[in-house]
Amino acid sequence: MKILSFDTSKSAGWAFFDTSRHVSSIKCGVLEFPAKASIEYCADQMGLKVTALIREHKPDFVIMETALKMSPGGTMATVVSCMLHGAVLATVGNFGLPWGTISSATWRKMFYGAGFKPPQKVTKLSKPDAKGRWEKVENLWKEAIVTQCEREGIVLPPKKAIAHNAGEAAAIAICWTRAEIHAGRYIPAFQGFLQNRNERQGAAA
Repeated sequence: MKILSFDTSKSAGWAFFDTSRHVSSIKCGVLEFPAKASIEYCADQMGLKVTALIREHKPDFVIMETALKMSPGGTMATVVSCMLHGAVLATVGNFGLPWGTISSATWRKMFYGAGFKPPQKVTKLSKPDAKGRWEKVENLWKEAIVTQCEREGIVLPPKKAIAHNAGEAAAIAICWTRAEIHAGRYIPAFQGFLQNRNERQGAAA
């Protein structure tokens, strides 16, 4: 089965996974857009870039991380996320390809394992925050995904500033079985994908 996945943003990670092969065979990259380009232009270009990937890889199923309904980056970040997600899904829908979404919490638990904690960065504050804390603690998920992909043998783009986007797309592709299907017309196909996977695993046992 051929999976095409997206971690959608203005530096959108993508990955292609043929599930008949080892995860180290995953191909991945990042779709970038001009820094000062309008979000409307980026959405237009996203559709074109996704079209090219679909035509190149001919996936059976497309999965992407769930769109942010409220981003910690503010209103504009939320708008950007939703517009780019819409561009991807409209393009995929026009190809008639089954698709689904997966939350970051779901794929992280499946990819890293239950109880996994990413490395953290602790910054001392000059004054307490609104909750009275004198330290700011950040979960370094970018570092975590790069490290795990290296362990799995997944080759990421050499540009460190964006490599994590491709890495997260690769993880999403691996975790495709936990996708949420939003359009009922794709449920039979998705159930068939799961059934075929289970039968292959049973035959290999």
